[in-house]
Amino acid sequence: MDIDFRQIKAFEAVARKGGFSRASREIGLTQPTLSTHILNLERELGVKLFDRTGRTVTLTPAGKVFARYSGRIMDLCRESIEAVDAFSGQIRGSVHVEASTVPGEYILPRWLHEFHALYPEIHVTLTVNDSAIVLEKVSSGEVPLGITGYPGNYPNLESRVLCEDEVIFICPRGMLPDLSPGPLPLKTIGEIPLIRREKGSGTRIALDKALAEHDIQPDSLQWSATLGSTRAVIEGVLAGLGAAFVSRSTVTREIERGQLLSCGLAGFRIRRNFFLVSNPKKTLSPVADHFRKEFLKAGKNLLKGMHPEPDGGDFTP
Repeated sequence: MDIDFRQIKAFEAVARKGGFSRASREIGLTQPTLSTHILNLERELGVKLFDRTGRTVTLTPAGKVFARYSGRIMDLCRESIEAVDAFSGQIRGSVHVEASTVPGEYILPRWLHEFHALYPEIHVTLTVNDSAIVLEKVSSGEVPLGITGYPGNYPNLESRVLCEDEVIFICPRGMLPDLSPGPLPLKTIGEIPLIRREKGSGTRIALDKALAEHDIQPDSLQWSATLGSTRAVIEGVLAGLGAAFVSRSTVTREIERGQLLSCGLAGFRIRRNFFLVSNPKKTLSPVADHFRKEFLKAGKNLLKGMHPEPDGGDFTP
């Protein structure tokens, strides 16, 4: 059997992109050339790999089997090139990182600016999900690295603490008209509408744990909405939908501009960590390993400038 690497590359691109035109644009081949590679590969294997109906392309059962291996072949090829580059002192290639909402939308984009300035030939793909999904993807090997708001309970994963975060209570102006200096009584949260994150969110897990420590059942509170991202929660508070608990690093600008109020609650403070998660039994590519080391090195500096000095729990006008 004589299978050409170009045939595997063509197949992997079509399988991933779900079409010949998109695949041909990505790998820089004309559609006729791409089709020829696929046909030659099918002849060598003696099976049909794709079902073609008009412009729709789907994998056959045999194609699904081969796709599992073609992806691994392409990954090994990239990793081998990165390993040789690293050996010769060059650091270049790509890495896919999955992050939960707060680090993915607020922390990583700012740090990636510094990282890219130092390593312009490393391309980072960042996708955002809630912490539970991120942990599942790292555990299954779908992505090599994850950044989450809680470490999870996967025995095959290693979670390294990056930095400490604080979850604060925010509300729109006018919702609590009788505010006075000093922290509010904790019972206040049971008297007003609230917005919360979805199940699986690190922020929600930290909040539910803190409420339980004060003998408060989360479902006993007045939840006006459950929203799927931190930005959606903040926008809901700005619109007057309710108050909410969010990471301090996500609302620094809105508080400084006076758009939102940060309200301390007597005897109630939520601190949690962000974690860099990986599977120690899976060998990272040289680029992914370099990214991991640099990100851990940044550590506590990741939130530098994003957290104003603590106000001692007082209401912030």
